[in-house]
Amino acid sequence: MYLNGVFNFNHSFIMKKIVFILIAMLVAGSVYGQISYLQYRHVPADQDAKFLERETKHWSKVAESAIKKGQMISWSLWRKVGITNADDLTPNYVFVNTFESLDKMDPEKLWSDNMDALGDVKPEDIETDSFTTTTFDYYVQSEDQVPGDYKFALVNYAKPTDVTAFIQENRSLWKPFHEASIKNILNSMTYWGMSSVIYPVGNQDRFSVFTVDGFNTLNDALDYLRFTETSDNSPNAAAWDDLAGKSKMDELVPNGFERRIIYERVMTVK
Repeated sequence: MYLNGVFNFNHSFIMKKIVFILIAMLVAGSVYGQISYLQYRHVPADQDAKFLERETKHWSKVAESAIKKGQMISWSLWRKVGITNADDLTPNYVFVNTFESLDKMDPEKLWSDNMDALGDVKPEDIETDSFTTTTFDYYVQSEDQVPGDYKFALVNYAKPTDVTAFIQENRSLWKPFHEASIKNILNSMTYWGMSSVIYPVGNQDRFSVFTVDGFNTLNDALDYLRFTETSDNSPNAAAWDDLAGKSKMDELVPNGFERRIIYERVMTVK
């Protein structure tokens, strides 16, 4: 009986471990290589309410229909926190449309196939293009993440001298650090992710990669920025110092991040 008990325990433990590995592989396979189309918009202040109503009440239904048909994984709308520039070409909203892979991304078919989700509403009566400006758009690929729920995203835009090396170091050195912090609640971060730009690219472009630090409140995001990881107030200071000695980020991103902007989640459909 004792031996059987040991066998059953080990067998159960091994089976649980196999299941865990399989789940991890499935999650990894479903995340890495996902493609997102980011559309940045400038919405005038006096048009804000109309824009939000039309996008969240009507156009989100089209996205929901496409997701149910497997044409898209998720759709979300984010609002930039604060004003970093008053220029009309400075975006204050960004749409994120995520697809399983590049092969399965077909935006034109997606919208044309699901317009019936609007019901009796005419598209021309709820359009938002005429009173907003699409400032720029990007196609990006998810490279890695530590999953979690979050309402505010601190997006760290970068133009490393070597994109591949930047991704490799974040994946091998910094991801485990953030993963441990999130798991052990050592700081207020609840999510971490990294994406690379597919298009547009070039020396004159705004960024080629970005990381995302997720938080549940704006105060958490601001507090994270206020007290850096190397600060004596940070519970991660010792671990951060240890990793900084192994890091090549000073060489890869000699001028630091191009921008660090906080976005608030307005709505997500998935």
